[in-house]
Order: sequence, then structure tokens, then C-alpha cells
Amino acid sequence: MKRLLTTIILFFGIASLYAQENTFWGKVNHFMTKPALVDTTRIYQPAPSFSLGLFTTGQKIGFDVDVNFMLGFNDDDWLKGLSQYSLSENLCKKLGLEVGYGNVTLGYSLEVGPRSAWKKSAFGLGIMGKSWGAKFNYSKISNPFISSMTIGQEDDESYYHDEIITEEAAILKNFTADGYYVFNNMRFAYPAAYKIGLIQRHTAGSWMLTARYMQGSLYNSPEASWDSYNMLDCFSTMQASIGGGYSVNFVPWHKDPTGSRDEGLRNLTINLTAMPVITLVNYLKTTSYEYDLDDESSALNNTGEKISKIWCYPMPNYIGSAAISLTMWRFFFSAQFTYNRFYFRSRDAFDASQMDIPDYVDDISFRGVFHDWMLKGILVYRF
Repeated sequence: MKRLLTTIILFFGIASLYAQENTFWGKVNHFMTKPALVDTTRIYQPAPSFSLGLFTTGQKIGFDVDVNFMLGFNDDDWLKGLSQYSLSENLCKKLGLEVGYGNVTLGYSLEVGPRSAWKKSAFGLGIMGKSWGAKFNYSKISNPFISSMTIGQEDDESYYHDEIITEEAAILKNFTADGYYVFNNMRFAYPAAYKIGLIQRHTAGSWMLTARYMQGSLYNSPEASWDSYNMLDCFSTMQASIGGGYSVNFVPWHKDPTGSRDEGLRNLTINLTAMPVITLVNYLKTTSYEYDLDDESSALNNTGEKISKIWCYPMPNYIGSAAISLTMWRFFFSAQFTYNRFYFRSRDAFDASQMDIPDYVDDISFRGVFHDWMLKGILVYRF
């Protein structure tokens, strides 16, 4: 950790103190410190400098699936069935440091307190400008897999319900790439409530465009699957979405800075952003394991996999965020909340021609969702 911070600070220091504009380091320094072209009556830009921030986050990621079907006992007697699966983490709590110079910031965090999952890894990279921005996030969670089976209605004599938590862990992977474009970028500073580079002087808003690519998968091992109620054992989805929405910065309190060190600067900014999107590309792959029980040894053998690949129809989904920031002298505090919920579903959970389905199971429909939310608080000091 110390070596990482030392390397980052030395890099920024060399670039800012000794670089000439016609050298490589000069071009790097120019990119990091170049002021944005804005309406200065609406947006204030502090002079570029080093910044150091301490932040904490709380986050929860999960995956839920419902498979509805009809279970037949004879030609005239059919019961509704529901097979459910879920995998999620407990609340993940992290502490971290963020170092920045001009328009560039880098952060590093570690999980603290009780572990949120048996195993977890995460990576994030973001560029947040006044006109456009992009975020890349990857997470991998290994935790017990929960499944349940429900047959019939509660009042029926044949009603059945049970839930199982596997002793072995399943693996949830999720990668997302998001981008945005702000139309009114001269008067509206979208990053103002999220980072220290731009400060909104007066209330303003803008329409925005957004796009997202998501790739997610849930892997359940054959051993764990045998002990659960899975009709389908593994899932993977690929989605591409486009949409737009509106973002607004409310500024209930602002005073212009005084002095060369921004003494007396006061600014309270509240950002609300809603971004509905349409998932146009919605690809689903499902896997069902096949088993063979050896009567002599009572051993269970995995004899293969039945794989189905289908294109699901488009789905409406949602990306939203909110933040509140306060700037005092050279301190900047921001509390941020982001929320994502992405559905995928199909009238047929799989291509029946690719899988062996018993005659007594029919009318299968599928609905799943990846969901995650994050709350972040950060305190930054500008040198």
C-alpha cells in the first residue's frame, strides 16, 4: 500500500513540477490540468492541485432467477411450479484512499469488518468529465447458492415447498462498461457532486445519453446442483443497452471563493440522475447437467451438459444515482448512491430442441435480474 501511494505521488509530482509542454510528461501534465470550457457564471473551477481523499463504501451485489413451469400428472391434471435461485453477498464494507492531480484520480480500497462473501474480488476504473465519461467495473463473488421449489398453491392438497442452501459455493461474475454524454455541458457540471474538479455555482440540469454493456454469469457446480432444486444449473447473459435521462444539480447554498487558497468557499450541491434504458441485445445461455446413478456403488456421475443459447426480447431497465456534496475552504465532502437493476427474461427459458425435457414439464418461462447498489462517502483535501 505504501509503495503504491509513493509511486503515484512521485509520478504526479514529476509530471507537474518538471514537465515541459513539448515533452511526453508535459502532454500528460497538460491533460491532467487543462481547464474545461464552461460558462463561468454557472461553474467554478479550482486551480489544479494535488488532492488526497479518505473514503468508505457499502455495496451489495446479487443475482435472482425465477423459472415458472407447468407440471403434469396426466393429460387433464397440471399444476403450476416455480423454481427459484439466488446468489448474493452480505453488505460489503470498504475503506480506501484516493489520490488525485488535476482531472485525474486513482483510488485503492480494502474490505473491513466481517467478510461479505466466501471469496470476492472487484475492480473499477472511471473517467468522469463535464461532457462525457466512462466507467468499467468487474466483480466476482463466491458464496453458497440458494434454491427453492414450489408446486401448486398453498391451499392445494398437493402443495409442496422447500428451500436448500448448498454446502458448496457458486460463482457470480459481472462486468459492466458504462458511458454518458451531457448535452448542456457548458452550464451543467455533472461531476460537481461526485469529485472536486468542478463546482456548480447555480442550479442547472441537462438531458443525457447513456450506453451500457454488461456480461454476467452464474456458475453452479454439478455436485452442488445435485443437492438443489435446479431445473437449470448455470446461466450467463450478455446485454447491450442504450437510453437517456435527465440529471440536475440543485445548489441551495453557494458563496464565491476569496483569496488564493479558496478561503471561505461554501457550496452545497445535490445531484439527482435518472437514466432509463432499453436493452436491445439480450443474449442468454443456460446449462442443465445430466446425471447417471450407479446402482452398485450408489455413486453419482455427471455424464454431460445440455446447453441452450437463445436471444431474449428487449427489456426496459434502469440506472440511477444521487449525491450530495459540501465544499468548505479546501475540503470537499461527498455522499453518493448508485443503483442498477438489469432484467433478462424469455417466454421459453431455453431452446427445447437443444435439451431433453420430460413430457410432464411444459410451458416454461424465465425471468432473472442482476442488481447492485453502492453507498460511498468521501472526504478530500486539496493541497
